Amino acid sequence: MASRNANIVDIPGLLPQPKIIEKLEGNSELSSDVRLETRNVSPLQRKAIRSILNSVGIRVVANKKRFEVEAVVEDSDKFDLSKVPEVCRKEYYELTVKGSIITIRTPAQEGTVWAAHTVAALLRKFLNGEKLPNMIIKDWPVLPVRGIFVENKWGPDRMDINDWMRTIDQLSALKMNTLGIGLYGCWGSCRYEGPDKPTEFLMVPVPERDDLKTIHTLKWYSPEKETWNQENYLPSMREKPELLSDVIAYASERGITVVPFVNSFGHNTFFAREIPEISAKDEKGNPTGVGYCITSPATREFVEKLYGSILDKYYPNGADYFHIQMDEVWPDYPMPDEPTKIGDPWCKCPVCKKKKAEENLLDYVFWLVNMLVKKGVKKVVMWNDQLTRHMSAFDAKFVKRLEKAGLKDKLILHWWWYRNNELNDQTRVSLGKKLGIDGWVAPMTCYYNWSTYDYRRPNIHLMLNMAEKEGAMGAVSYAVHDPSHLDHEALLAAYAWESCKGQKIEKVQKRWALSRFGEDADKYIAAADKILQAATTPNYGTCINYSYTYVRAGKPFPRFYPGEALETIEAADGALENLKQASKLATEADELLKEMLSKQGLPEQDTMCLKSLRGEAIRIQAVADAFAFLLDLRAKLKPGMVLKSMATNALKATDELIRHIAELEQCKPGWVIPATLQALSTLLLFFKQLTQELKKHAARKQAKQLNWTLLA
Repeated sequence: MASRNANIVDIPGLLPQPKIIEKLEGNSELSSDVRLETRNVSPLQRKAIRSILNSVGIRVVANKKRFEVEAVVEDSDKFDLSKVPEVCRKEYYELTVKGSIITIRTPAQEGTVWAAHTVAALLRKFLNGEKLPNMIIKDWPVLPVRGIFVENKWGPDRMDINDWMRTIDQLSALKMNTLGIGLYGCWGSCRYEGPDKPTEFLMVPVPERDDLKTIHTLKWYSPEKETWNQENYLPSMREKPELLSDVIAYASERGITVVPFVNSFGHNTFFAREIPEISAKDEKGNPTGVGYCITSPATREFVEKLYGSILDKYYPNGADYFHIQMDEVWPDYPMPDEPTKIGDPWCKCPVCKKKKAEENLLDYVFWLVNMLVKKGVKKVVMWNDQLTRHMSAFDAKFVKRLEKAGLKDKLILHWWWYRNNELNDQTRVSLGKKLGIDGWVAPMTCYYNWSTYDYRRPNIHLMLNMAEKEGAMGAVSYAVHDPSHLDHEALLAAYAWESCKGQKIEKVQKRWALSRFGEDADKYIAAADKILQAATTPNYGTCINYSYTYVRAGKPFPRFYPGEALETIEAADGALENLKQASKLATEADELLKEMLSKQGLPEQDTMCLKSLRGEAIRIQAVADAFAFLLDLRAKLKPGMVLKSMATNALKATDELIRHIAELEQCKPGWVIPATLQALSTLLLFFKQLTQELKKHAARKQAKQLNWTLLA
């Protein structure tokens, strides 16, 4: 940060980097044992400070007289906050390191947590042998709301309290203060768990309807146990309703607000199918199994009871935010036994037909905002895309209506866009700001972690720069959480806390890698780059199983996999060489990560990051090697003759696939392993089938009798 004061410096290894670090005379004298003294600090935050210090190897003891960490919350008039935006002042902190005393001063409880993380980062440097100068730090964020939304998908639905606590610790260490958790959502066109199972997640109980449960079914091979597993399970939060309360409580301790995300119209097949009276209706009055009849009193009664139960149980003192989602209201495939039958979410009952769809939608949104505010919600948040991209439904008339009801400042639009190379003209914070509606942005920090490596750092760069230029109030990513993508979360955190000005993607990644891995930072960056190159190698993406679990118009279902993928890449130039190159790059990345993991004394967070990223490298090797073998085999089978050696080679390829699955099982986080292994296990079953067929037809000109999809 430019300043006339020559003592203003940066200290490498702090991320986010504080706004002002003023170097004082002399060096500090620190210790791995400290006494913690607090004044006006709540018991919750004192507990957090102690835990944060413990996490980097600092012991908080009672009998230390010389080495001390002092924390005090004082009246705001004791600070010069003239440069700090009013919405960020509660997170402001000052930190003084002088000799053996570290002093934290802040005008609000929130600031003590962020200051403690800075103290922990400094003490970690001390423990690593660095000399630290005496200094004064003054710091505050650029955006008041910073965090991620963990959508209800395979993985998050299995997370237990320890998984959530680690996630919260990782977010808090980056000074992020918001965690969205998806509680209901459906993707009927995706049948990842089987052709008769639309993808539907309900994470909380429904009042008076204990029968409403989304039971998930995953099947995978575990090399560790040498068994096939088929598990039917409920989401952890549905099975143990107290889990969400525990997550909210722990997050609060670490300075993080948990925001419920509940789909309210689109992404709704489960409720619409199981409660037909609230479903959208077709022209004949029959329920479509998708969406809602949003004008119906029965629908509104159901939604109010459900949302009220969430607020009563998990937010008895009121909720800062409630996210109603309201995105992607389009036809879906709701029927378990008819996967290609389309249902229309837009109701055609006599009442709904009286108005245009846009008018009905805005009426429904107005009712939702009003209802939730009356129940104690301070701000209602919703996605922008249905209003501004799929419709032209957001206008001055609607905002005037909100204003008249005293609700204009109660609605926040959450602007989501997913591409890495460009923004969207209808996804701009400024569109809402012109009409007086505050906005958040939703960059992508991690998605599809059950399926593939999902690179999104350029998207974060675009979205956060837009957010700062156009006056957003927050940045909460559209995501799941996986330690493999901590560099993505760090980029969002750095931009949202420090500012985007003068920042470059690669430099922030390097700063983060240095803060976590020190002298091994270059190895991490090299490994991550190789994984990115491998995952984006032409033809590799075609091989991923997940895309073939979607119902698509004009395509039979279940889809023809891996045959469909093989036919596609066979038509491409250089596919075999590309797959071999992807495997080579992933193998090189894996070697770098294994070398880093061999280092003694790695903190748990760093170990989880490296292991999960290594899992991405192994998955690429597994898929690329398997398809390279199949592509080569199909070429050799073109003359029609099935050779005996082909079955032997297929058996070797099967063993190699099992070896990759075994390594992957040890690397990815436990909560996502079943979903991750399911896709590769499907490929494994196909390889076993193929091997048997090659044996059956060996030494005969019967190549055309081989099946290239997994038989039931």
